[in-house]
Amino acid sequence: MPISDQNILDWKAEAEAGGIHSGNYTLDDSTGSIGPKKITGNLTVQNNGTLTVNGTLWVQGNMLVDNNALVKLSSTYATSEGVIVVDGTITIQNNATFGGSGTSGSYLMALSTSPSTNAISLANNGGSVILYAANGTVNLSNNGTAKSLNGKFVNLSNNVEIIYDSGITNSNFVNGPSGGYEILDWREIE
Repeated sequence: MPISDQNILDWKAEAEAGGIHSGNYTLDDSTGSIGPKKITGNLTVQNNGTLTVNGTLWVQGNMLVDNNALVKLSSTYATSEGVIVVDGTITIQNNATFGGSGTSGSYLMALSTSPSTNAISLANNGGSVILYAANGTVNLSNNGTAKSLNGKFVNLSNNVEIIYDSGITNSNFVNGPSGGYEILDWREIE
């Protein structure tokens, strides 16, 4: 995997250095901003909520982005990328979207460290995000779209799209790696 365990530990340390939010962080039908920050519970953004990420986030629980919610990077990221590290599962659905800083070439990555078969689930038109689950399964269904994805296992069904943008392999994650990939072999399974 192009992201090492040490990179993930560095991102967690960077988030924790920004302070700790004890318990769940929920944004419902409003606008908020957070980061860098460690969240000891779940992160939930839904019902047309807009969350601006100002620095690396570490969520010890699960992350849910749902019902036309938007999660985007602060404009201060410029051409850099941002990361949300989640120890639990990540669920993105019902037209939820992710955005960079507003500058071309900026991306937001949602990374799950969970070994679950549902480490990341993207469905119902949600998307425009980099997804990473080195220990678990990434599930895309029902018109979900991703800019890039990496998982121990990947399940694709029902009109999904993975649209690799041409600058992703040279990404500049703040305090993290730029990645590359090489496809050595692939096969279609039933």
